[in-house]
Amino acid sequence: MFIPESANSSTELPSPTTTTRKTTTVFVAEVTCVMCSRLVGTAVETHWPPVNSVLIQVEGSAVLRRIALQQLRCPDCGGNTAPTEVTTRLLRRERPIDWQQDQPRRGRPPTWLVAQRATARLRGDQST
Repeated sequence: MFIPESANSSTELPSPTTTTRKTTTVFVAEVTCVMCSRLVGTAVETHWPPVNSVLIQVEGSAVLRRIALQQLRCPDCGGNTAPTEVTTRLLRRERPIDWQQDQPRRGRPPTWLVAQRATARLRGDQST
């Protein structure tokens, strides 16, 4: 079972309260229909069992949305739903890495970079 990608950018899940903590414990549950046993979606919550509503990614959709538990029904047969498998996961929230800025700096620079720096120095000297 996986955490949906949209859970990382969801504003529905609370962000970590302290700046030193970059992870949040979430419960991920597969929600299935009681009558026809079809997979309805994947629920993600910070506490389990949910009280009023649940953040769910409906099967076939790519976004998370909050649905009241009374309205959570099977789209095919209209039956009631229940979680089948509940697991605990860590949701890591880190800043995106800019790979253009994070490049190796060891050893001799390549010749194209030496030439580029030399032309930049010449342009800088001519403009002063």
